[in-house]
Amino acid sequence: MKEFVKKKAVIVMDSAGLPNYMTMFYMEPGTYEPEDVPELFKIRNKIVPAVLVSQFTNTMIKGVPASLPYQQPKHTISYDEAAAACGRKGKGWHLMTNTEFVYLLHEAEELGHTIGGNTNYGSNSKNEQESGVRYDSAGRTLTGCDPLTWSHDGTADGVFGLCGNFYEWVTGLRLHYGVIEYTKNNDAAVDGYTTEAPDWQVATVNGKPLRLYGNDGVTLSTKEDVEVAWDGCHIKDLQLEELEEMPEIAYKLGIVPHDWKNETAGIWADNELEEAVPFRGSGFRHPPLGGDGALNLSYPRSFVRGNVSFRSALFLESWELVTDLLKAGAEAHAGAQDE
Repeated sequence: MKEFVKKKAVIVMDSAGLPNYMTMFYMEPGTYEPEDVPELFKIRNKIVPAVLVSQFTNTMIKGVPASLPYQQPKHTISYDEAAAACGRKGKGWHLMTNTEFVYLLHEAEELGHTIGGNTNYGSNSKNEQESGVRYDSAGRTLTGCDPLTWSHDGTADGVFGLCGNFYEWVTGLRLHYGVIEYTKNNDAAVDGYTTEAPDWQVATVNGKPLRLYGNDGVTLSTKEDVEVAWDGCHIKDLQLEELEEMPEIAYKLGIVPHDWKNETAGIWADNELEEAVPFRGSGFRHPPLGGDGALNLSYPRSFVRGNVSFRSALFLESWELVTDLLKAGAEAHAGAQDE
């Protein structure tokens, strides 16, 4: 975490007139050097002052996603449908990127916070005393009713739902016949979800493409002639082939956490597909493979299922917009105290 990066829960109105509960990460001008800025704030060769992430997995209101408490998250929606829906919220709005998701994971890691969540029919499989508010027999829970330990940083200002309840589509990462590709910095906030995005980059180690493929589990390798298959395993059981150690790019992209050898969350890969796009986190009924680090790269963008949802995010290019949100939040807080 950088000291100059601040964080605040705010409510933002989108172009459809819907309120959105967001966690705003922001940097005050003059407090940082450009070379120190996290990738989160680097979009299309510009540094933006703020990136806001939905505090809650999104519900859908008249075709527009919204981050609201006490709602049933939208599910059974494809990658492209989710991305298009987020775009309808207005300028700067987008489907959450892999860079944004991984930033939250790394912040939790640096804080020493283990993100809890609904990984066992309404409760946390690793701590059954932690539970949300179920709204159906499948074990799905309402947004905004989680214990604080289920936020990414353990506070009310944090992002909830990254571990459990629903997997989430993210943009800016994919497998292309098993080769790991990504968009640089946080460029996926603009158009990284498109098939023909101009800036897909190949993840490499010593100049060789890095691949994920099924092989009695999942293997990470720079070998060209590999088995064509689908499989999954615990991250701790990920196999390395022609690699002496876990490459740094795997941490950067959130393929694995730094403590990956003790990570029980699941990872899946399919190198048979021309394109496999990711959903992250974990669902409401997968205790053995649940966890915030869970990553599935084994389905095409047309895939839909009842345990996969999404969340929108927003970047702001104007510091004045940031100060307006901070001022509105301060006024609302003062009004509540007066009452």
